[in-house]
Amino acid sequence: MLATIAEIIISVRYLLNEATASFWSDAEITTYVNEGMEIFATTTKCLSKYYSHTLIAADIKNDREIRLSSDFIALDEGGVLYDDDPLKPISLKALDEHGGSGWRDTTGTPTHFYKRGDRLGFYPKPSAGGVVAYYGIERATELSGVTVPFSDDYRTVAFRRYIRDYAVSLCWAKKSEDVKADKYMAKFEHGLYIANAILQGDRNQGAKIIPEYRARGHRYAIQYGRTDLYID
Repeated sequence: MLATIAEIIISVRYLLNEATASFWSDAEITTYVNEGMEIFATTTKCLSKYYSHTLIAADIKNDREIRLSSDFIALDEGGVLYDDDPLKPISLKALDEHGGSGWRDTTGTPTHFYKRGDRLGFYPKPSAGGVVAYYGIERATELSGVTVPFSDDYRTVAFRRYIRDYAVSLCWAKKSEDVKADKYMAKFEHGLYIANAILQGDRNQGAKIIPEYRARGHRYAIQYGRTDLYID
């Protein structure tokens, strides 16, 4: 069902009552479909991916940061690993405020990570040859030819109709048929609601179930040189 861009275009044209290209071209319908899929995947965070990369010197920016993959949207619950060891999350602000002036020069195997924009930072500094892995939410692969919608994630088969509805909405908008455009955009937005309810509702554990890490009077310490960095 709607397994390729060709099948989606046929379905869009059926709803527009234009079986072959006349007012709307296949190319513009394809653009609308990919735009809808991008919005849907980003808003629902429906696609998960495991990223792994062996660092080379050119990957490391500002001595301690790497750029996230271009198809990355957000970190998933799996976390970040360095040489197969899980890292603890920390903020750049916490490091700056509590780490003193020396934390940026600390070397050794990373134990903590922070996220800054489209980059991951590490404390201590990462090194070439280290393997960084992380669980993330990915963007959908653009549709062309036999590419399957939503990166072939089997859970999303029922959601394909909503990216079709988005395309139908924009087609009607081009023709200034605002009532029809609003009708199909409402279908698309309802799809976002349903997808979020399904995908977020079946997580196997809540955020509050696993106790937070605590040490030294409900704080944990990062040790570097002769100084302990305590983070609440």
